[in-house]
Amino acid sequence: MIQKFRDTQSKWLNIEVKHDVPALNVVLVKVQRRVTNVDSEPKNKENVICSKIGGLREGSSEAAEEDERHVHKYSDFQRHGFLAYILQTSGTTGTPKIVRVPHQCIVPNIQHLRTIFKVSSDDVIFMASPLTFDPSVVEMFVALCSGATLLIIPPVIKMMPKRLANVLFNQHKVSIMQATPTLIKRFGPEVLTSVVLSASTSLRVLAVGGEAFPSLNVLKSWRGEGNKTEIFNLYGITEVSSWATYYKIPEESLCSATPLHEECVPLGFPLLGTVLDVVDNSGQVIHEGKGQVFIGGKERVCLLDNEKAVCPGTMRATGDWVIVKDGHMYYIGREDNQIKRHGKRVNLERIQQVAESLKQVEVSVVAKYDQVKLILFVVPKGIPKLRKGETTNFCRDILLDLEKSLSSHEIPDHVVEIDSVPLTTHGKVDRTTLIQIYEEQAKAKKSDCIVGRKELWEGIQRLWKVVLSLPDDFPDVSENCMFLYNGGDSLKALRLTEEIETFLGQTLIGLTEVILNGSVLDIYNHIANIFFEATNKEDIDKNYRKRKRIKDESAGSQPKWNENQLSTATISNITTISRGSHIMKLKIAENCPHLKEGKELMDPELNGKKREEDYSFKLSENMNAKILENEKMSDKNSYLESTVNKVIEPPDHAGMFIPEVCVVSSRRVTFKVRWKSDTAKCVDASPLVVISGDNDSDGTVYIGSHSHRIQAIDLLSGRIRWERILGDRIESSACISRCGNFIIVGCYDGSVCVLRVSDGQTYWIFWTEDSVKSSPVMDSDLGLVFVGSHDQHLYALDIPGKVCAWKLYCGGGAVFSTPCLNKSPRRLYIATLGESLVAVNPDTRSVVWKHFCGKPLFSSPQCTVQNVFVGCVDGSLQCFSHNGDQLWQFSTGGPIFTSPCICRFSPTSQKIICGSHDCFVYCLDEVGSLMWKFETSRQVYAVPFVFTNYNLDNRTLVAVISTDGNLWLLAAATGELVTSYSLPGKVFSSPVLWKEALIVGCRNNFVYCLEMFASEQENNFG
Repeated sequence: MIQKFRDTQSKWLNIEVKHDVPALNVVLVKVQRRVTNVDSEPKNKENVICSKIGGLREGSSEAAEEDERHVHKYSDFQRHGFLAYILQTSGTTGTPKIVRVPHQCIVPNIQHLRTIFKVSSDDVIFMASPLTFDPSVVEMFVALCSGATLLIIPPVIKMMPKRLANVLFNQHKVSIMQATPTLIKRFGPEVLTSVVLSASTSLRVLAVGGEAFPSLNVLKSWRGEGNKTEIFNLYGITEVSSWATYYKIPEESLCSATPLHEECVPLGFPLLGTVLDVVDNSGQVIHEGKGQVFIGGKERVCLLDNEKAVCPGTMRATGDWVIVKDGHMYYIGREDNQIKRHGKRVNLERIQQVAESLKQVEVSVVAKYDQVKLILFVVPKGIPKLRKGETTNFCRDILLDLEKSLSSHEIPDHVVEIDSVPLTTHGKVDRTTLIQIYEEQAKAKKSDCIVGRKELWEGIQRLWKVVLSLPDDFPDVSENCMFLYNGGDSLKALRLTEEIETFLGQTLIGLTEVILNGSVLDIYNHIANIFFEATNKEDIDKNYRKRKRIKDESAGSQPKWNENQLSTATISNITTISRGSHIMKLKIAENCPHLKEGKELMDPELNGKKREEDYSFKLSENMNAKILENEKMSDKNSYLESTVNKVIEPPDHAGMFIPEVCVVSSRRVTFKVRWKSDTAKCVDASPLVVISGDNDSDGTVYIGSHSHRIQAIDLLSGRIRWERILGDRIESSACISRCGNFIIVGCYDGSVCVLRVSDGQTYWIFWTEDSVKSSPVMDSDLGLVFVGSHDQHLYALDIPGKVCAWKLYCGGGAVFSTPCLNKSPRRLYIATLGESLVAVNPDTRSVVWKHFCGKPLFSSPQCTVQNVFVGCVDGSLQCFSHNGDQLWQFSTGGPIFTSPCICRFSPTSQKIICGSHDCFVYCLDEVGSLMWKFETSRQVYAVPFVFTNYNLDNRTLVAVISTDGNLWLLAAATGELVTSYSLPGKVFSSPVLWKEALIVGCRNNFVYCLEMFASEQENNFG
């Protein structure tokens, strides 16, 4: 072995055997570094293949010239002595890779760190890393080339923190230690402050790397008073072995009182020969902002897996994301350590840092389970192993403290107390073992499940307290208590659902909805009806026999109803107005026959799966070629005829305002607030206005909010008629069913909620597999409602029948936009974030054509008799024929997220008005020629609304809102400014107008109704 070592390392090292002790199987070797030129070029230049440096610098002529000047033939990896070592990555951040490391890559690392740490022959360096972890190479050779002592400890001693500390610092006086944060934390606070980082410690340099660096708050807790150890943050990846950057923590930072948000430690400065770039999502190198780190250098190149050749200067993607600020890189986390919960990104490292700042936590680890569930593993600080009841209180206190610093979507689902953090052989956190611990605990809970009725009531009471972090001795809640009025929210409702399902060992469909909108008694009854197949609660206590729902009248966020209010209101005529100037007029002939008076509206089988097959057969039987020809449905369509009401057939210009010839106006338009309604959070959804009653006397605005609320607001007075809190935030705009009795709206939790128009009660909830941001649209011919989902499907829902008639996979990419239904030819258009516009025959469910647009489509398609239009993120407005031929595209100066609006100036003359993120509004004719454009103060996200103002000589105007809240009223024919108004917040909602009222949502949490006034003035508008 010694001879083999001498043969392979003789170019770099002088190796001399000094002592051989066969009895102990020990050989003492003197090793000295040879003087060599690490920058020398390999001699063998044959069979050279130089790969092109990747997309980081692609397109840069300067970079290409630089690469050409410095290209070395770097493929002779088989030459004797070229490679220093070969190892495999741990796989903790991805698929394990074989890494072949040349001497020229690792030697600069060793040389520079030796200088930074000021290593001398007096130092004792602890070899904390195993030979399979590349920092061990740095530890060994920094010691060897400096004449320092290298201390190697048996692995079993490393597992005993107190004994390890004694061996390192009391017996061998270790002066330099390089280790992962997890390994250091295992010493515990007492040993760290009294031995490892005490005032009298032998440790001169502590280099921390291999994992996310701890916060300054944690570092301060490690140090004993008077400690002078220099602490370094090291960062690097095995693929560019070993370290890439270093940062010495200033002494003043460790002594000062630093606020929590300033605790992040920079990654620091590049080591010798190392180049770092930060690249954003568009592939551009940035100097400020968020991006991914790429590491490389002229000689800092390794060969991965089966690579035969790599050019010097090749940059390797790290998968690590940073924020560049004031010339420093601050680690955010790995992309694979971020998950999306309820529409928001969650960074696991941040949760861990906040948890470890708590006084009762010594060490913590956050792990993801089933991709969306967060588990916090905690080692208590200075507390002996907790008993069962104490563990419950400890975990509850942790969650309460986390709620003070974290958003609701960042709060872990469970806290698990552990004795110590399990480690891999590389000294990193063993997350696989942690997940096994959690699964064993969850299995133990399920095995103890008791299914008695009395135990169910007691279990609900107990879990109610656990989820709401109430003390165990807190009095039982009364049967009328509402979850949301006692500190609950939608995330806690999901957790309560999961806890109850774990307790019972059974999935309970619809439970979350009941928790959010019902009382404790309602929760019990819902579970009992499913779990015990009974309709009434047994006699647990006399107080629990009461069946009438009692509601706190002060709680305005819930609908007011009782069991006698279930009859359907009859409406004779209704008109709906929605974003983009869409008008629909319906005539309601009779009550919807599907409501069951005196019975629960919520269908236990939420998705109606048992009837789907039967419905599909009847639907296909009734849809024939006559529908495609816009002929009336035949008498044989008895199934559909019995479930829908007749619709007033609109003229050709339905949904569009046809202006008269442009007349010069001498009247000035102004706005004032008629009313505003507080929704508690941002309002990005657009309003749906429903007009009914004699002479259109009754108007209602339906609109959702990020607060999970949907409100029904009286258009005239602003009085809230009813309010519901759904399962998650709402960005989808509502539509009305053909029978006029239901409002349909999508939700971030993946649900499509069908609510009663009269009182907001839930009639049906249909669940998709991902968030629903798409706004539903109703087919006035068949009564079906079409809606897209982020699960990449389009759904056709029969609302009265509570059935999904069919669903269609849209070919990849979430469906964010609103589907557009064209009557002739009968087409349903769907735009996807998968960069495609899809045309579907809604009657045969077949894809007629599909066009790949090259960039995601957030814009909703809009149709005229001849064409279909859609905006694209690449900044183009694209026009297609109904046969799928692209006719033209018009390029703006920024991405288009808004949807086009169609303005009809005559039965044969139509204009397309569309906003862009370049801050302009454009008006085009049907052949793509620019008619006019208007510059706003910010980007335009909202859909324009075209309308006729009868107080301005019947002029046709267009309302446009920019994202900064400025409302612009323009002449539709010329684009001239008529008036403007500023809302007190950002606006992503689209305006809707009815007569003199303009309704729009705002990000200051309010829905506004602005009233238009016209007065005489001297100025004229052309």
